[in-house]
Amino acid sequence: MYIKLKTFFSLHAWKHSLNIKTFLIHWTAVFGVIWTFIEFLGYFFIKDDDSLKPNVWLVLLVGLFISAWISRPRLLRSVHLSDKDITLQVDVNNIFEMKNGSLIIPSNSAFQHDYIDEGALIVQLRDLFFSDSQLFDEVISNALRSEPKENFKIRGKQVYKYPIGTVAQIPIPGPGGRVAYLLASTDLNEHGRGEPNFDHLKTALNLLWEYIGQQGDTKPLIIPILGSGRQRLTQNRLKIISLIVSTFLSSIKHRKYTNSLTLTILPRTYLQNMYNLDEIETYLSLADKFDA
Repeated sequence: MYIKLKTFFSLHAWKHSLNIKTFLIHWTAVFGVIWTFIEFLGYFFIKDDDSLKPNVWLVLLVGLFISAWISRPRLLRSVHLSDKDITLQVDVNNIFEMKNGSLIIPSNSAFQHDYIDEGALIVQLRDLFFSDSQLFDEVISNALRSEPKENFKIRGKQVYKYPIGTVAQIPIPGPGGRVAYLLASTDLNEHGRGEPNFDHLKTALNLLWEYIGQQGDTKPLIIPILGSGRQRLTQNRLKIISLIVSTFLSSIKHRKYTNSLTLTILPRTYLQNMYNLDEIETYLSLADKFDA
């Protein structure tokens, strides 16, 4: 909660939401509405020997607060594509705090989580919803039992490696019957380090949408900006957002398997990388116009 409040009141968030000209227009309009309402009350409901004398400074202050609220940062942006009946959203939020929808979690092609940074989403998923690593491994193994694989060694440990784009659909413990789609979007080398590859991400996304369309549920989908952090892709985040959205829109031409896709940005990542949500919202509103 603290980091979300910090994000809301950050200079960066207000810089993109507060336009001085628009703010002054709102302030003047609100002042006019309040003052007119007071004059209306005075004319119709106040006796002739009485007078309603509003405090001008108080009215200006109220107008100031209302105008600030109207101009507040919007950390959730939503666009409805009416011709496809699909809603695209970008939300500055922690993906695990979002309760309505199925989660898409990036993974390495070996679905390993023991030697990975604790900030990785697959590790957070394990720690939040599973009692221990062994149980988490069992759930993943059951989900992948029919998938092709090959033997591979990571730090001397024998593991199974799966093709890029392999999806492990696992139930998320708790109410709601939600699932998480663990997506193999990057390969690990023998030292356990991810190998950044933009083409792998594109392949993985195309196979992910195909899998969800054929074997997934129809709940809203929630996805982080894949590859922009620990996968160390060199492409900027806007290009990755474009790849996620464009592959998704291409896939629903053939099969509509959800009504909503939400892209999440961690609050601290939003501040560190100075995301411009206005630009992202504009892109989302036009994405289907440029989708071949």
